[in-house]
Amino acid sequence: MLKILVIALLIPLLSACSSNRSAGVVYHESFDFSQVKSYSLYNRNSPFTDSQNLIDIRRNAIEIAIERSMGNQKFNYTVPEQADVIVTYYLLNGIPGEYDKYNDVVRFCVQCLRANTWQTTKQYSNVTKGSLILDLVDPKQKRSVWRSAYQLDIDVKDNSAELNEKIQQAVSLMLAQYPQRKSQPN
Repeated sequence: MLKILVIALLIPLLSACSSNRSAGVVYHESFDFSQVKSYSLYNRNSPFTDSQNLIDIRRNAIEIAIERSMGNQKFNYTVPEQADVIVTYYLLNGIPGEYDKYNDVVRFCVQCLRANTWQTTKQYSNVTKGSLILDLVDPKQKRSVWRSAYQLDIDVKDNSAELNEKIQQAVSLMLAQYPQRKSQPN
């Protein structure tokens, strides 16, 4: 009986430790991340929105998490036409063709990762169903210059508070991998 109790107590502890994973990141070395001061999200009626079928409550949770994390890192929100980068997101749902459609919209080439112009700070691997993907798109080139992926582990039993917490934690971990900005002289 004592063994069962100890095992029952250890399982949640071990799973809590294993949930503290790092986010995989790749970025294009030719983009000057130190010059980025502002960001935006695409408007809801943009081609980006058509690249994925998400319910509004999930879309809102992701966008709020992005806004909080970018604000915490002192990036300023602005309209897409004036932003230094556009933050996009995709929740890999396993629907054939949707992920490819998203990659087309943000002009991300999975095969190009082998090119020496892409750098990685944390191991970025193939994403799987349930992964949240964030891209930073250069609005001038209309192309992803930075991507991070994190497995959300969403459970159908998760209530909205639990889901929002998972999304917030994932986005925070992902955006914490932003390439270091150089200190600005006073």
